[in-house]
Amino acid sequence: MKRSEFGKIVELTKNYIKEERNWGDSEIMVKKTSLKNKENLLEEFRKKIANCKKCPLGSTRLNMVFGAGNPKAKLMFVGEGPGYEEDHRGVPFIGRAGELLTKIIESIGLKRENVYIANVVKCHPMIDPSDPEKRGNDRPPNIDEISQCIPFLERQIEIIKPKFICVLGSTAAKSILNTETPISKLRGRFYEYKGAKLMPTFHPAALLRNASLKKDVWQDMKKLRAAMNS
Repeated sequence: MKRSEFGKIVELTKNYIKEERNWGDSEIMVKKTSLKNKENLLEEFRKKIANCKKCPLGSTRLNMVFGAGNPKAKLMFVGEGPGYEEDHRGVPFIGRAGELLTKIIESIGLKRENVYIANVVKCHPMIDPSDPEKRGNDRPPNIDEISQCIPFLERQIEIIKPKFICVLGSTAAKSILNTETPISKLRGRFYEYKGAKLMPTFHPAALLRNASLKKDVWQDMKKLRAAMNS
């Protein structure tokens, strides 16, 4: 995506927040996270957006994939959007890429239940929305879908307050960092994002297509582990 397109995400997000206030549910965006029970806050928020249809993905999904894991996680992983398996079960990263993500998490001495996992968009972006039962019917979310959904991710981050965020893949990294820089150049470095140290790396699905990328992800994970243990 071009830089101007990411500028559009920012503008659309601002308009979205204004619409939320007019809609009468602005508390979704501004409610403070001072309460101790983050699990209850996340569940309350999940219920508020469960029937969201602000973009066409809400009308074609089978299940909204809100996120899963430890509400008090020090580390949060963020992908681009749910795929076939996730859409059918409502849980993030449970297909082949999800299995590989589990191994990546374990490689730095953690388990899935220690971290929190979410996506930039919460509904399955499909090439052919008329056939949700078709495997391989996946595509990256477009700019309008991202702009409608990314405030939900931001709210999750506000509640969880992770100290570290690992962003998986080009679409997620470009969307969150508002850049057109390739993931190959973004990865391996820390960026400041909403009070957390953010590390972009390759998406597990990319590793399934190109095993040579595993060494790069391992280098990124070693940097992440060192920073978390410092």
